[in-house]
Amino acid sequence: MEKDRIDYRNIKTIQELQYHRRLLSSRIDHQEIMVMYKLRCVWEFLSPSNLLDMGFRAIASYNPSFGFIYRSVEFVKNFIRRRKTTDK
Repeated sequence: MEKDRIDYRNIKTIQELQYHRRLLSSRIDHQEIMVMYKLRCVWEFLSPSNLLDMGFRAIASYNPSFGFIYRSVEFVKNFIRRRKTTDK
């Protein structure tokens, strides 16, 4: 049984996860796969820039003056990104 198992650590998309979930025989296996998938998503999302952005967002939600500055910087950043994609 153990050698027939698929290596669920290689699941990359939610569609693959749903497909393999149908093939599972036990609820414990399903929960194990869900935890591994969610941990993978969290670890792929964690980076210094994402953590910094989450911190700035949290500060901006509590401090109106910082929120104005944060939204202004985000607007400029998104404007530059849109200009770069339309220029190509």
